[in-house]
Amino acid sequence: MVERETYLSKFPVRSGQGRPTQMMRPSSAIEICAQEKYFEFSGRASRSEFGFFFLFSLLFATVINSILYYIGDLFGAWVATIANALSLIATLLFIIPLLAVSTRRLHDVGKSGWYILIGIIPLLGWYLLFKAYINEGEDSLNAYGKLPINDV
Repeated sequence: MVERETYLSKFPVRSGQGRPTQMMRPSSAIEICAQEKYFEFSGRASRSEFGFFFLFSLLFATVINSILYYIGDLFGAWVATIANALSLIATLLFIIPLLAVSTRRLHDVGKSGWYILIGIIPLLGWYLLFKAYINEGEDSLNAYGKLPINDV
């Protein structure tokens, strides 16, 4: 009996759910990644969840860092040191949820979260990682969980 369960577990199980037909709203993606799943590295994330949160964090960090650097240059060295520290904190606040949603996105396409380390390799690694992020996820249950839903 054990052999049969092991044999059957190697094949994906079709879910009646299917892939999400609509994109997740940007506000929902930001809320999920920044609040509900801040430290959650398990499960799966759809392309829209990953993409909207990635764009939000990129824009937010750019705006905050630009403002803080401008304030630092405007008021001198002492304020610049404080502004640099605040800029570092603002950037670090987004690293954990970005790593979490990136890992969940890789899970959706059937890759391990450790695949993110391929980004260490310049150009080729970046290309492979980008390709994994934009590929459509598996439309069946996989080792990382059930299909993501965009109805939030």
